[in-house]
Amino acid sequence: MNKNNNCGKPVNNTFYLLEENNLRKNIFLGSLSFGINLNNKEIDKVIEYLKIIKQYQKKVNITSTIDPLDIVFKHFLDSISCVKFINYETKSGSRKKIIDVGSGAGFPGIPIKIVLSKTTMVLLEARKNKKIFLETVLKQLELKNTYVFQERAENFGKMIEHRENYHFVLSRAVASLGILCEYCLPLCKLGGVMMAFKGSSYREELKPSFEVIERLGGCLESINLMKNPHSEHVRSILIIRKVKSTPDKYPRRNGIPMKRPLCF
Repeated sequence: MNKNNNCGKPVNNTFYLLEENNLRKNIFLGSLSFGINLNNKEIDKVIEYLKIIKQYQKKVNITSTIDPLDIVFKHFLDSISCVKFINYETKSGSRKKIIDVGSGAGFPGIPIKIVLSKTTMVLLEARKNKKIFLETVLKQLELKNTYVFQERAENFGKMIEHRENYHFVLSRAVASLGILCEYCLPLCKLGGVMMAFKGSSYREELKPSFEVIERLGGCLESINLMKNPHSEHVRSILIIRKVKSTPDKYPRRNGIPMKRPLCF
């Protein structure tokens, strides 16, 4: 009996080692498909991030995706698909301020911070349990110049220290495009960029949103279709340039953007 039990332990350890090696391989190869060559230290941080998510999932619903490999494919790789656009905008040696609006489990902000360690990253999240989770991740991964704020986007966009203060404003799977623009464009610097992560529905969302984008100070610059090599899903990243200041009355008070989306 003892012999069988003892023999079982190395098998379990081997299983977990193989699982982690498989994760590392897919993180590395998946990142390469987007032109990102991760080093071992960066991959270590991604693995640790996955472990923290798995640990928290036992008590808090961090993400509906449970399997670590699925998280790599559906969330981590999807998040870093925008890195080449950030790099294109960023001059050598300059540090850019990025804000992830509605960060949730930290996507896309934390993966981008792991890849672009010199950026200043702000994670904006309204829910307390998610804020606590994000702070745990930042501490354990030792991510410097990264900050978590528990606040609604409507309030954050009115604060002098944050309004029109970010070079990149990112949001993934938060709201329809018109609503998202009211949350994000007030935070974007003049000349800066809002990046909206969308799926195949972007065409339907764009048509009623052109005037909204213009009224809030933005201009649609490009639509970029990104293919994850491990999925049939095609991601669309909408690049919206901030070309003029957002009128002071936007964003409207809490809940109004969602209840009464702008329509001009």
